[in-house]
Amino acid sequence: MRFISAYLIIIGIFIGQSCYCQHSDLRSIDNLLTSVYKKMKTAYQLDLRYDSMPHGFEKKLTKFLTNPITFYNSFDSLSKYLDITISADKQIKFYSWVDIGSGSWHNIVCLAQFKATNGKIIVQQLNIREDDSESFTDSGIYEVNEINYNGTKFYLTFGSGTHGSGHWHKIVQIFSIANDKLVKCKSCFANKRDLVVECQRGDNSNLAFNPKTKEITHCEFAYADSVGIYRSTGRKIFLKFDKGIFR
Repeated sequence: MRFISAYLIIIGIFIGQSCYCQHSDLRSIDNLLTSVYKKMKTAYQLDLRYDSMPHGFEKKLTKFLTNPITFYNSFDSLSKYLDITISADKQIKFYSWVDIGSGSWHNIVCLAQFKATNGKIIVQQLNIREDDSESFTDSGIYEVNEINYNGTKFYLTFGSGTHGSGHWHKIVQIFSIANDKLVKCKSCFANKRDLVVECQRGDNSNLAFNPKTKEITHCEFAYADSVGIYRSTGRKIFLKFDKGIFR
């Protein structure tokens, strides 16, 4: 019994030390990334913000996000400056922030952090434009919902951004994890890859998702050429998930 008790004490000490070391490592990473982010945001010369520079924030963040301790824990300090959104199943996180540039057009970077089938942590940038249909993907993700269909789990995300001219937009994107990549659903919206709602700043799109009915709802806005703004039509749009498509 004495031998067993001593063994359990040694194991307890080892686990305690391991947890302390992980917490200490995470705190160091958190403080470092917060410091680098602040330097980037306060750089007056545009070239000092580019990621090719030694203190490039996106490069450092991408590097540290591959570390499992950043996936299974939270950033107490960095989360005050970045929008960090986590799925309900804890399998994916999104990190969003306003990058280089200022003024009315916000260049927003968004990184996804998720676990591959072999347990490896993957980091993938989401705001890269592939064609004109993805011109609104430079948005920060602020909400994640889940839909299960035909044995596949889909992550339905809400994002927001602005391209200036007094407008802002909301974007709905749907992803799944396949072959260790975050893949966008190209058929979840009829004739579209994403759902985009544009409106005037100050207007509310009331974008929402009901997980029980699998419905997306939002206010409708139409562009008025005469004044160059989006105006509310007074209608509310309902899109229901049916056989893999929001109709």
